[in-house]
Amino acid sequence: MRVKIHVIGIPSAGKTTLARDLSDRLGATHYALDGLAFVDERWTLRPPEERDAMLAEILEEPSFVTEGGFLGWTDELLAAADLVVWLDPPLRILVWRHFRRFAHVPRWIPSLVRFQILSYLRPAGAGPAKDNVNQTRAGIESALRPWHTKVLRLDRAVTASEVVAYLDRREPHHGQR
Repeated sequence: MRVKIHVIGIPSAGKTTLARDLSDRLGATHYALDGLAFVDERWTLRPPEERDAMLAEILEEPSFVTEGGFLGWTDELLAAADLVVWLDPPLRILVWRHFRRFAHVPRWIPSLVRFQILSYLRPAGAGPAKDNVNQTRAGIESALRPWHTKVLRLDRAVTASEVVAYLDRREPHHGQR
């Protein structure tokens, strides 16, 4: 199946897990947008020109599965996607996942507050900043409005098979254009 899918959500929503599974299931290349946004593990931002050139290469692919919580610089990606899967689980699930993932890391509680609770509860503000890496749930909702017809918003865990079945029901001849 030739399809372009973008998986979005705040930290610990399950983006990477679902995107990898979709990539395997569809035979499409998986791209984690963290690799475009940052140059190292310390979250040093990549120069915008370099990041945008890398994104342009992805957009030329006949099919892909991308994932990340970035907004603003991903508008072309959202426009090109056949489906945008917004993983929007309840806060209690996000907190549990964050705890399981980072409890072994010193100072994990400040990251829980910063990345999970505030990302979930903060209002959208004036809109997503092009280089803001700390997006909010409300900001994602606002930014996805122009593409609402191709957004699948999920508040529960979902499998790649379920997403593929949704695609098949939505557009039975998808990928045969």
